[in-house]
Amino acid sequence: MIRVYFIFEDPLDDTGLNLSYVDVPTKESTKALSRVQQAASSGELWKNLCPDKKEHMYVLLPSKMQYLDISELPEEVVPETTLPL
Repeated sequence: MIRVYFIFEDPLDDTGLNLSYVDVPTKESTKALSRVQQAASSGELWKNLCPDKKEHMYVLLPSKMQYLDISELPEEVVPETTLPL
């Protein structure tokens, strides 16, 4: 399981930026980063992050993504933060 931390432009935040993360069920970091970018482009990431908002004005900053392999920390993973492949 790879946890991907990402920064996105958030016009509703005072700073204009926001930090969040999702867990991707893979052991390949490049696959996890690619999956987050794809989910952001399709809107799936924003629906997962803010399900109560119909319109998502957020923009992912791909150069600001980092990852951490959390495979050995199963207690850290919850369905709400998991982005399926």
